[in-house]
Amino acid sequence: MRKRVSRRVTNHNKMSAVSSARPKKIDPLSKKIPENPKYKHVKPTVDTGSSVSRYLARIEEMKRDYKFKKDEIFKRMKISTLIQLIVQIAKLETAETSRSFDGDLGDGDRPSTADQEVQKICDGEESPPTSSREGAETSRSTLQHVIRGVGEIDMDKPPPPPQKLFVDDMCPYLLLDIRDEDAYHQCHIISAKSFPRARLSRSVNYENNDLLSYRNQTGKIIILYDEDERIAHDAATTLVQRGYDNLFLLSGGLKVAYKNYPEGLITGTLPMSVTEKKPKKIEPADQKHFCSDDIDRLSIYLDTALKDQSVGSRLSRASTTARTISQQSTKSNLTSRSNLDHRPTFKP
Repeated sequence: MRKRVSRRVTNHNKMSAVSSARPKKIDPLSKKIPENPKYKHVKPTVDTGSSVSRYLARIEEMKRDYKFKKDEIFKRMKISTLIQLIVQIAKLETAETSRSFDGDLGDGDRPSTADQEVQKICDGEESPPTSSREGAETSRSTLQHVIRGVGEIDMDKPPPPPQKLFVDDMCPYLLLDIRDEDAYHQCHIISAKSFPRARLSRSVNYENNDLLSYRNQTGKIIILYDEDERIAHDAATTLVQRGYDNLFLLSGGLKVAYKNYPEGLITGTLPMSVTEKKPKKIEPADQKHFCSDDIDRLSIYLDTALKDQSVGSRLSRASTTARTISQQSTKSNLTSRSNLDHRPTFKP
């Protein structure tokens, strides 16, 4: 019995022996700085270019916001590409409107300069009214109109409605909101039209006039979107299977659209599922067309998105597609005018 106890004591002493090795020195610069959740959203202001951390963050963002599938038979469109298309169409329409306005005025209809008007007033002469614009107020006022008080601002008169930058017939894209009508009337992208997904369950008469007029037309495309791609994938697949070749799906839906372009794109009050905040004020979704202020805001956000290297370059295929679509639409609208100038001369 004594021998067994002594063995146990010796084994215990061996296990409790203190190591004589010196502890390793820890470099304070190699320690990882703990993250503060309060400042987790703060990003660096210096753009260091592509990096592994930025690439991994981009992958996580795509998994969270986009729902890619292997069996997709339709084409996708980024929100930045749609904004480029909207801005380019607005600029082309504005240029065409100003060109047509200048062409309507002839040499005799153009107002005279201020020096000529002052000389006429001193001589006692009055400019004769034109036959086409007699008795009507022209858009350009002369110096005599200012003296007589024509064109003064009426404070009691309500301001005019915002001017439409492009007409629906000339628009090369058809934007369809496939959510239910209640969600569409609450909020939607400006210029979008309601097309509930429940219509696709019909075997016949599931199309409307807008869908038929844009189906497989040259220079025109159809874009579907929902809130977060939960129902848009099935709807786009169904339409492609039924013969729609010019169909696109807006990647990310309203969530990504509001995240990248919070102003000038969406009308109405967004739900909490998109903004993650309770709305302070409920606004009706009654805006149908983009105004000049909306285009300016979208242009600012678009420049910021294109400068970010993680989003994409200016020479991407998506931006090239947007340019070609807008150019094809303007060329098709001006074909009739150009043909009149290039008719062959008649030879007897």
